[in-house]
Formats: sequence, structure tokens, C-alpha cells
Amino acid sequence: MALGVLAQAHNPMMQVKVIRAALVCASSAGLLIATANAQPNITWQTPVNISGTSDVSTLGALYGTWAPGNDYGGVNRADFYPVNGVTFAAYGTDGANFGISGTGINMDRYNGFANPNTADTNYNYLLQVAEFNWNAGSSSMIVSWTNMTPGNTYLVQFWLNDGRNNQPGTSTFTGGANTSDPVAIGNGAPGQYIIGTFVADGSRSESVTMSPGIMLNLVQIRDITPKPNVTWQTPVTISGPSDVSTLGTYFGSWAPQDVSANTLPVNGVTFQGFSDLPFFTAGPTFDNGYDGFGSPNTSDTNYNTLLKYGRFSNEGSTPATFSWSGMTPGNTYLIQLWVNDGRDIGQSRSETITGGTNTSAPLSYGSDGSGPGQYIIGTFVANSSGGQTLTLTPFSTGSSPDPQINLFQVRDITATLLSAPRITSVGVNGATLNLTATNGPANGAFVLLESGNVTLPRAQWTPVLTNSFDGNGAINLSTNVVNPGNPQRFYILQTQQ
Repeated sequence: MALGVLAQAHNPMMQVKVIRAALVCASSAGLLIATANAQPNITWQTPVNISGTSDVSTLGALYGTWAPGNDYGGVNRADFYPVNGVTFAAYGTDGANFGISGTGINMDRYNGFANPNTADTNYNYLLQVAEFNWNAGSSSMIVSWTNMTPGNTYLVQFWLNDGRNNQPGTSTFTGGANTSDPVAIGNGAPGQYIIGTFVADGSRSESVTMSPGIMLNLVQIRDITPKPNVTWQTPVTISGPSDVSTLGTYFGSWAPQDVSANTLPVNGVTFQGFSDLPFFTAGPTFDNGYDGFGSPNTSDTNYNTLLKYGRFSNEGSTPATFSWSGMTPGNTYLIQLWVNDGRDIGQSRSETITGGTNTSAPLSYGSDGSGPGQYIIGTFVANSSGGQTLTLTPFSTGSSPDPQINLFQVRDITATLLSAPRITSVGVNGATLNLTATNGPANGAFVLLESGNVTLPRAQWTPVLTNSFDGNGAINLSTNVVNPGNPQRFYILQTQQ
């Protein structure tokens, strides 16, 4: 289905305005042995002295973290100690496949490096533990990771901290053909961190050589590729299979945790438990799943079953991300995301979704016994990267805000927008609405939708007339649908597939 241009009719005084914005669219990693293959060149910044939590970059979207050696047999692990909103993984983030390797070196873990004495106890704790090389005077260490999106730009940040007196030392970092300035481990003072940026190539991997490989305290990787801005509609409460948009053509989906999702079509759309979105990556904190979220109790069994499954982050109010790529630059895409927790757990939980610089209104999980959760639709134009990242930021009246996603789809609506009907004139004469339109499907059916509030979700607009375009895809309509007592009304043409 396609929607025509939004028209606004004022009455009385017979003032008429057509809004010509074509807006309304309806619808634990093991060690990785590094290879000698050429890797992307890293552009290194100047090393910086460790000073406080603001050291930890929050640019872009978090791709992976590692606090090597910081496991303690599962007690007091690194991921219990977030810094500046970033959680460092004791064994390295799943998916990123962090590894440390080299030849002729002896690797060990040590937790007695000097406290850098910043104002943050978590940061201090993490920086007193490291993976280190006994033969640091002569050997190098290679740090590597994988599964990045080709063409995307990434930021890498490394920390070195010893700080004990009479322990001087520096390491350089080499990525591709570029080598950094020496980074100090500290001598009676905190050590340093260094940041570099690079563009991932077709290998989807990167390796950095530390010379000498004295030690490594922390690592993080962030995807800083500019992402398109999403125009969000108003969240809508889950009600039935017609919620599932069929606008345009299917591009990909994700029904997290449900391996049988592709046997449960809803409104003609088949969702994939193992996402078919190109280069799909769930962010490092999206690491928990559950199949017992309450049923939304719609009329469709498949829909109900899918929405009982979900992926969530068990890290409180820390945002979670997921991303994909492979879209055609310049094409317009529709995204639809569902969140549902129909159990009554005594908390009002919700989350906002951010795409580019735009953040949606909060979506309710329905977790306080208020009923089903909600879905939201957004649209954007793919940029030259062909990728998108969404960030879910949770809120709760209780102790478990936890970002969550139950269902997701992406549709390419470019062709639909190009062929959408266009309202060319609108007028009011008493109770009569006069309206003309072009660019509709020849002899195709349409519904005229009406609302007194332009911000209402499309599902809440009132159908006032069903008719057909003529053989040329045009409309010349005069119909008595106007209530002279209403100061203004908005109209949309919706085609019928």
C-alpha cells in the first residue's frame, strides 16, 4: 500500500492548505592466531595520560571490548565494573573474536599493577590487571579481532598501565603500514592510552602489533561510521497481524532466539530467527535471550508465539545496539521494531530507539500489567555506507530497565514512494470536500483517511470513503464528509494492495 501526500482542510472560513512533504509512510572467545596478511592502515592519535572516566571514548556504537586477564575465575570479572557507560568483557566480546598471539613469548596475567588513582574506582580496578609478556624486552604481541563490516570506519582504543616505581617502558602500536608514537606504561605515575581509526576491508579483520609486547590492560572497538537519521512515527500498541507492514519489498528481519521463526509467517511476512540482514551484528551487551515473555493475546497464534521470544541486555540502563549493512545508497527503507513483555512484573518498562541523530518516543513493554507491548515504524534514506545502527535506551520504574527486542524487520520502500499518489488540490464547501489527485495505480482502490490530529499513528485515522482511481491513476472527488463544526481536518489517500 502507498500513501498520498497529506492534505489539511480548515473550516469554517474555507481555508485550505496542502502540505507537500511526501512524508507519510505506512506502513568467550578463544585466542586468535594472527596472520601475516596485509591489514587496514590505522591512523594513530597522540598517546594520552590516563586521568579519568572521560578517557573512555563513547563515539559511535560499541562494537567490542576486552579486559585481558580480568576474570578471576568468574568472580569480580571486568564486566561487573562499567566505566563511562562502557562494559569491558573479561574474555573479549563474542563476535569480535579478540585474540592475542606472537612467537617466542610467555603470556601471563597479573593483578598487582599500580592504581592510577583516578576518581573512578571501577576504572582504577580494571587498570590494575593486565595480560603481559615476560620477555617484553625483545618480543612483540599481536592483538587481533574480526567480523567487522567492510567499508565501515572503526575507532580502536588501547590502554597500558603499570605505574610501579622503577618500571619504565613504552610500546608502539603498528596497524597496517602505520606505527604510533611510543605509549608509556607509567613509572611512578599512571600509564597512557592511545586511539586510532581505520576503515575495515574485505578481510573483515584487523591486527595490531605491540613492540615490545610489555602488557595490555584494556581494549575497545567502536563503529564510528556516520549513520542515516531515522524519521520515527508514534509507537503503536500491538493488536493483530495487520500491525506487520507489507509496504515495499522485504529486505531482512530478526526474530531473536526463535530458531523456528521462519515457520511462523505473520501477514505474509516470514521472520528469521537467524537474521538474514547482511552483516548483521548484535551489540556486545545484547547477550541474553528468553522465550517466556507474556503473550500479547492477539487473534494470530504465530504472531503471539514470535512475540514471546526476545533478546535483552542484562546490564540495567546501559544502552544496547544492533546493526546491519548491504543496503543500496539513496534508497528509502522502512524499519519496524517490536518490544513485548506482557508479564505483570510490577515495573513499567520502556525504551527509546535512536537512529542517526533522531530518537523515538518511548515504547512501552506492557510489563506492568497494562497489556501488550508496542511496535514502532521509522524510515530513512541509506547513505554511502549502506549500513545502519540502532541504539535502544531503556527506562523502568523498578530495578530491571534492560534493553529488549522481540521482533524486527527492514523493507525497501523506494519504489512505493516513487509511485505514491499525490494530492494536487483540496477544498471545502460546506459539508463537501473537493479533492483531486494523480499518480495512483490505474483503476486501483483507495481509502480516504481522516484525522483531527496529524500526529496520530496511521492505524488510528478514520476511514471515511472507499473508491477507485480512474484508468489514468487520477481522482476528481466531491463528497459530503466534512463536519462544519470541526476547525480542521487532515486527509491521507491510502492505496489498497
